[in-house]
Amino acid sequence: MVIVMEMDTGRIVEEGVVAYDDEVLNAGWAEVPRVEARLQEAVAERREPVADVDGYLARLYAAQGMVGR
Repeated sequence: MVIVMEMDTGRIVEEGVVAYDDEVLNAGWAEVPRVEARLQEAVAERREPVADVDGYLARLYAAQGMVGR
């Protein structure tokens, strides 16, 4: 749809529908994007956890009131 309007008054001067056929839509003016699957090799580092797991669990249980049950 095409709308032509005067910018200072906002009055619509012309309104119409523009229909494009397949010849225009598929003219090849722009390259059609294509998704290609690509695999990349990644190296995963194995690291030991930095956090103190036992200390974390002790604080978690203490916060929940589960100490001594």
